[in-house]
Amino acid sequence: MVNKQENTRRLAKNTLLLSFRSLFNLFCSLYSSRLILQALGVEDYGIYNAVAGFVSMFVLVTGSLGSAIGRYITVALGKGDEKQLRKVFSISLTIMLCFALIVLVLTESFGMWFLQNKMTITPGRENAAFWVFQFSVITVITSLIIVPYNAEVIAHERMGLYAYTGIAETLLRLFLALFMVYGTYRMDTLVLYAVVCWLSTLSIQIFVIGYCRHFFKECRLRLFFEKALFKNMFAYAGWHFIERISSTFSGQGVNMVINVFLGPVINSARGLTNTVSTIVHIFVKNFTMALSPQITKSYAAGELDYMKMLTFRGSKFSYYIMFFLALPLFLETDFALSIWLVEVPEHTANFVRLSIFFSLLGVIDAVFRMPKDATQDIRNYKIIVSVIEFMNFPLSYLAIKHGMAPEWIFIIAILLSFPRIYTIQTVVSNTFHYSVWDVVKSIYLRLFLVTVAAAIIPTIIHFNMPQGWWRMLAVGIASVLCTAAAVYGIGCNKAERVFIIDSANKFLARFRQS
Repeated sequence: MVNKQENTRRLAKNTLLLSFRSLFNLFCSLYSSRLILQALGVEDYGIYNAVAGFVSMFVLVTGSLGSAIGRYITVALGKGDEKQLRKVFSISLTIMLCFALIVLVLTESFGMWFLQNKMTITPGRENAAFWVFQFSVITVITSLIIVPYNAEVIAHERMGLYAYTGIAETLLRLFLALFMVYGTYRMDTLVLYAVVCWLSTLSIQIFVIGYCRHFFKECRLRLFFEKALFKNMFAYAGWHFIERISSTFSGQGVNMVINVFLGPVINSARGLTNTVSTIVHIFVKNFTMALSPQITKSYAAGELDYMKMLTFRGSKFSYYIMFFLALPLFLETDFALSIWLVEVPEHTANFVRLSIFFSLLGVIDAVFRMPKDATQDIRNYKIIVSVIEFMNFPLSYLAIKHGMAPEWIFIIAILLSFPRIYTIQTVVSNTFHYSVWDVVKSIYLRLFLVTVAAAIIPTIIHFNMPQGWWRMLAVGIASVLCTAAAVYGIGCNKAERVFIIDSANKFLARFRQS
């Protein structure tokens, strides 16, 4: 493997590239969501969220097989085995083409039946919901085919590609959203939005496929089959598949519960909440996306001490990255929603706050999964985690059916996070012989102290100023400064503080030279 300093520089570069993309996408997506809600209205927005979310349930296998494909490609790269790399890609693409056909059959049979007989659709909007369903199916089919190519990009750590294509897709959707609000057209706005989403996604996918075929010589479809490799990949994917089922029932399954019992307006509130949550979480996703290949390659190369350092450091900094944005947004949710949306659906503010808290808990174990997922021994912990995550669906169903407030769908998910985190930490610690006290001292104690120390001053400002732009600005500045100070003074160990100072000095030196 490349030396560790080069790995660190690459990790920092990739994280910065993806973070720049995310900052750009943040502002464009917030404005685009406002335009889309304005163009569609609350009820149509809720219909789209429910129908498109239902279709996405048919691609449970995408995430599970994507994890398996990414793991095997990254391990082959870590070992420098080009022959194995070609085998893995060829089998992966063949598998995804087969699953695309299966998904097409399932969605057009069972999916259509459920749409027409079970979903709550506003009277007069059945035809529009039908076309939203069809274009969502096409989007899902193309997303299946792109999985092996995305795995190649991540394994090769070409994160710049994600930065540029992400910006291009965001600009495309922004322009089309502006057209929907201010343009003249004859197509139904809800159907037009489904077409827009499909075209923007398809254009980016075509570019990614062309890029991979040009730069990665293994990205050629060859008729190849190796029973042992196929069996190993499918077994590995199977346990991810079980977890993905639970995760989907925890997310989209709950959307169906809301649609059946509470209707499109609450679906719209949850959809907007998911948009905010995705925006907040995407910064962490950038960091973990850049980190994951290095952890897997370290495991493949037998560099377990380096893998431990990456895991501990990554677990802390993924939380810190999210907390920078989560703290001011948590405090100023009401005002942020009022300036973002023309009409704020009921319960949205409470949903956003609870979703932020849930995301902060979830990011704690996101990195700790990576060392265990790099191994093939994932069965036991995947089963336990899957059962815990699945419980969110029946418990939410019972809560909503018996008249409890919609906020309980998030409260239940938060409560279930604690046994899930405990399970993952225990399994990883036992596998790689990490000391429990070392984990608590190095990670959890620092996270708790940073959270408390950083929140004190912004919270005081929030409760002692009237709501408005000045309070939001003051809370935002105080949150960033207090979080930065808490992370540097409490959240980092000595080696990490030295690295931050050295990196800052090198950056300033290059800036002066330029």
